[in-house]
Amino acid sequence: MKDKIRKGIFLFIVFTAIAYAVIFIFYLKGIPKNSKIDFNPVFIGGIAALFVIYNFFNILRVYFLARIFSKEFTLQDSALFTLGGVLLALITPFQAGGMPFQLYIMSKRNITPGEGTSILISRGLQSILVFAFTIPFTMIFFSQLLTGSMVAMLLRYFIILYSLLFLTAFVLIVFTARIKNFFEKKNLSGKMTAFIFKILDEVQNFKKGIISMFTKGLKENMLSILCTFIALYAGFAVTYFAVRMAFGKDDFFLAFNIQFILTYLSAFVPTPGSSGVAEGGIALLYSQIVPKDQIVFFIFLLRLITTYVPALLGLVLLFDKKNILSELK
Repeated sequence: MKDKIRKGIFLFIVFTAIAYAVIFIFYLKGIPKNSKIDFNPVFIGGIAALFVIYNFFNILRVYFLARIFSKEFTLQDSALFTLGGVLLALITPFQAGGMPFQLYIMSKRNITPGEGTSILISRGLQSILVFAFTIPFTMIFFSQLLTGSMVAMLLRYFIILYSLLFLTAFVLIVFTARIKNFFEKKNLSGKMTAFIFKILDEVQNFKKGIISMFTKGLKENMLSILCTFIALYAGFAVTYFAVRMAFGKDDFFLAFNIQFILTYLSAFVPTPGSSGVAEGGIALLYSQIVPKDQIVFFIFLLRLITTYVPALLGLVLLFDKKNILSELK
């Protein structure tokens, strides 16, 4: 496991370094000479406060969901789940490595893979709920953010990706019994068939988990949704203070909406931790409000706040739990 983490971190650093080099060469046309930082205590305090709010409520929303299925699940478990997930998502393609790890963490508290999957999907649906609630305001007041060939291409990519994912999930959930009967009638044997039956069993557990969230766990579910809104809005808002530290435009709502769009556009890019794509997206979108000679510093500052520090905290938590590293292969 440690070797995989090292390799993942190495690939992340390589892609990130390439992105910075490309931005230097093709975007800035050289090393900026007038780059500077505004260490205004208000800006630093705003970043620190919103960073804490974002991560605390991001941890808390998982805590409430997991408590529906296991009262043994602690806030420390949720912190390891969330921040450890950030680390493993950072070093795996499509940021997929966090999910198996998170299922493992929940299994240690007697939450079945099916129930754990319902938590992961509900967490994703909560983020989609925030998107659905916010996007009308972005489209009305900041429609210029959605223009441009690169953004249009990314939007098409995500529409296709999400459509395929939800179509597959829909078929598995709605036709679970029929699919299972089909394979049972074929009298097939072997590891592949056993694997398919295992998936179908967990789909049934997933359906039970979703029902539990809207019956006995309705209160915790609503609290988790509230935490999701607070966490994500704090994450979108923190960029305003980063923009101001880079002597950018004093426009809170524009900075908020740029980060909102960027967050959802970079959710499932193929590079580890969206490295390369995230830096390019920041340069493309934030160039509207951040001076060009400040853009490289701003990219680093924004990634430090939203990615590097949470991943480092996840690394500390993960290596503190030596038994997890030995059991995860």
